[in-house]
Amino acid sequence: MTALTTAIANANELHKKATEGTEVGQYVVGTKQILKAAIDAAKLVVDDAANKTAEQLADAKDALNLAVKAFEKSKVVALTRLENVTVAATATDSSNRITLENGETLVLTSSDITNAVATITEVPNGTVQVTGVAVGGPITIVVQVKKDGQIIKSGTFTVTVTSAPESITSKSIMNLDFSTVQATQAKLVSKPVTVGDFTGNRKDFTIVIEGERIPIYVYWALSTDFPKGAAMGSVVESHIQDYFYQKYGVNGFSIRTVAAFGFDDTFQISTFQPGSASSFTLEGKDWSYFFEQSSAQGMDTDTSKNRTFTISDGTNGATIQLTSKFATIDELVNRINNRLTNANVKAKAEKVSTTQFKITLTSDQGNLVIGGMNKEDFFE
Repeated sequence: MTALTTAIANANELHKKATEGTEVGQYVVGTKQILKAAIDAAKLVVDDAANKTAEQLADAKDALNLAVKAFEKSKVVALTRLENVTVAATATDSSNRITLENGETLVLTSSDITNAVATITEVPNGTVQVTGVAVGGPITIVVQVKKDGQIIKSGTFTVTVTSAPESITSKSIMNLDFSTVQATQAKLVSKPVTVGDFTGNRKDFTIVIEGERIPIYVYWALSTDFPKGAAMGSVVESHIQDYFYQKYGVNGFSIRTVAAFGFDDTFQISTFQPGSASSFTLEGKDWSYFFEQSSAQGMDTDTSKNRTFTISDGTNGATIQLTSKFATIDELVNRINNRLTNANVKAKAEKVSTTQFKITLTSDQGNLVIGGMNKEDFFE
């Protein structure tokens, strides 16, 4: 019986100190009455102990202990994963999510009674959605979980609404091709070679390049081990190599300025050096048998489509160099953000539409400054 009386004393002490309410650490309203009924039932057993068996006394103690455990579980539990929220202007935040079990519902209360700073609503699955109204705060949001009409969990977070961060929207960018066109070599591609045997039908022409006059001729049957274009390209290349070897010796191979090779039914002659300074012409009676035109000119690297602008947050700056073609505005935005991140600029690029993006400061300090050579191509 001593064990039962001790259990009753402990339960009485717990009941005396417990406070019912909706605050964290308090007990669900109505649970003290349930515990009191269990204590009273145990007291009746003690009062009639002379007529009770040891087993009945033990059962009474166990029943009371179960009631105490149930009472302890009725404490209002803290919602510990709520995070304070800051939203800019009329932006929306849904970062606070509460997992609700069967029969549980969410109750939201705001200290901003008139919703002057922000509105608070519950969206499906226990998500608390905060929408900014006007600059202000912090306001306090009380989040409670109710089951069977009683508050069983509770927590709070604050909401602060700030002014919209400084941003600049681009013009409509209709062409996303900012690519560099690499320098090209002077090159001529032949007409299709349809004849495989020039026996009795000799063909001659001359390659003229940088003062060199390289004779090319063929009067025999081409090799049948390769397509006609490849075989004829090999003939021309052999003449070029032989010319430079005969004139300059073994060093001729390394200083020659032109080469030839073939593929399928055509062959080509091209310079080694790219750029507008590279050129050659064809002379002789049969150049037109093989080619549509007699002169070739290389092209310099073309950077006319490249664009550059700068973005600064007032402290750090990034140079945005665009030298490639982007398939979508999203790819362009990603490139800009990579440069901003690497340069520690407190700003970000965001897609506005399929042809526009905007740059926004990510800090409430500093100034957004756009500059650079091609600023006007992107911003007003």
